[in-house]
Amino acid sequence: MSLITKAFKIPELRKKVIFTFLMIFVLAVASLIPSPGMNVAKFSELVNGWGDVGTLMGILSGKGIYNASIISLSVYPYLFGMIVVQVLTATIPALRNLNYQSEAAQRRVTKYTRWAAIGAGFVFSILLVTGSRSALSANLNFWLAMSLAILGFTIGSALVSWICELITSKGLGNGFSVVIFAAICRNVPHVFKTVFTKTNGKLGLVWAIVFTVLAVIISLAALVFCIYVQNSERRIKLLFNKRSFGMKQYMGQNTSLPIKITQSGILPIIYTMMLITTPALIIAFYNPGSSNVWVKGFVNFMTSPSYIVLFAFLVVIFSNAFAIMQFNPGELAGELKNNNGYIAGVKPGKPTAQFLTSMFANMNYAGAVFLFAMCVIPVLVALIPGMREVWYGGIAVVILSSVVNDMITLLENGIKENEDKKKANKPSKSSKAFK
Repeated sequence: MSLITKAFKIPELRKKVIFTFLMIFVLAVASLIPSPGMNVAKFSELVNGWGDVGTLMGILSGKGIYNASIISLSVYPYLFGMIVVQVLTATIPALRNLNYQSEAAQRRVTKYTRWAAIGAGFVFSILLVTGSRSALSANLNFWLAMSLAILGFTIGSALVSWICELITSKGLGNGFSVVIFAAICRNVPHVFKTVFTKTNGKLGLVWAIVFTVLAVIISLAALVFCIYVQNSERRIKLLFNKRSFGMKQYMGQNTSLPIKITQSGILPIIYTMMLITTPALIIAFYNPGSSNVWVKGFVNFMTSPSYIVLFAFLVVIFSNAFAIMQFNPGELAGELKNNNGYIAGVKPGKPTAQFLTSMFANMNYAGAVFLFAMCVIPVLVALIPGMREVWYGGIAVVILSSVVNDMITLLENGIKENEDKKKANKPSKSSKAFK
């Protein structure tokens, strides 16, 4: 609370915090606005037949999908557009070079992401409406109702994408992470209410209170544990030799290189869920409530052993991919050598690069194992009868802890920057004496 109090005393940080909450409020209001051309009651019935995919979309949309809300697709199109642009950026040299150029060039990449998100929103809206055509309003012409529904969902997805960009540029934290964070927070009371209701119906009021309190304690403990692990790092001491300039010698300034366990943050989890659930989502659109074994396997993916194997594989792949983008051992070893720096007990040059690569790989795999364990343990717990709804608990805790951690870091950095500015502008004793 003291951190928030300090932040609100600084105009810039106060504006960012208020702006972020304002954007979240706009999304909360939008989740109550139904898309034109849709019968809300019938559409909600279809969503209830989507199984685990429906539950996930309900969480991401802040329960908006049960209202046939214009933001039913939530951040899905925006994330899909981001993936498309990042893949194209990695494969097309002209796009890849834009990331290393001026701010104007980087804004072009942002513009491409925006258009890709709108295009993805339009495609997903078509799939959603054509798959749920039985829920179209009977009071309108079929084609008119379908066109209005597609337009409504597309505009809603564009609104979410725009708000994600606004939060990233003017708010506090990464836009899509904050939007997902807010959606999960809106679902937290429902989770504890469900625990209380089910326990009360089977074991009575006393046990219902005990289990609900226990669930709250376990959730908070998991949240604190995740924040602790995400802040954990190994510091590698860097030494620098003496340097001579003319007749003078200067001692090298020793420092340390921090390597975090979760170097890639929550991106591996988000991208893994995107790839796993996209086929399941499309199948759910066209086969709600189907009794087909293959359809059930896709829609209720958390009960499938192949889901756990695929999840582990994709988390490791994405963890390595995103971490490599942020940390280049060869480049760092070259910079150390050029600045007369070295790691104690390791020769400069190639041996340093090999040492950093090995250290980097070990820490990165430890981070991938942590993410996998946190997300999969609740899935295994959900196989116990009556515990099915906790399957997404691990994913939610990882995302919540990461966003909370990022926000705390941003607030602390903002407060420190403001204090440094005050110190720099404060007149010294000598200047006061001169006056």
